[in-house]
Amino acid sequence: MGKVGDRWNAMSSRFARLLSSRPRFSEGAQPASRILAIVPQGPNRHLVQAISRDAGWTLTLSDTSPGMILGQSADLPSIIIYDRESSPQNWREVVGALTSQSPRPYVILLSPNADANLWDELQRAGGSDILRSPVSRDHLLGALQRAWLLWQSQQHVRSPLHRP
Repeated sequence: MGKVGDRWNAMSSRFARLLSSRPRFSEGAQPASRILAIVPQGPNRHLVQAISRDAGWTLTLSDTSPGMILGQSADLPSIIIYDRESSPQNWREVVGALTSQSPRPYVILLSPNADANLWDELQRAGGSDILRSPVSRDHLLGALQRAWLLWQSQQHVRSPLHRP
């Protein structure tokens, strides 16, 4: 497999240990998280609404420009779900604008396809995860759990109490 494969396996197993040692939240838990979903009407939007409602999460839904939503709120979301089909021509610009906020949100891109090139583009734009749409309940819930844990960890590291 080579050096890259070995490093990837080591990193993956460290990440798995981190996730297994951290408390997990379930749909019934209430993390202090805000989610912004820029998802058009349809099955994906209904699924985001159902999961958020069941979990008691704060959800803002939008069909419009994320700039309008972000500009109206001082309380920025920690997780943003963005459907690539909302504006397929400029999704990179939108993800870049979303991830330029502070604290930086965890952006999940919904897309009908997910190949290596899209992953590379998403990372360059500042995004965090891709889910293939239409998305299943289990995949979305798992992505939201990962997003919340990683976002919380980032905030913990940025905390002034944890700086040398």
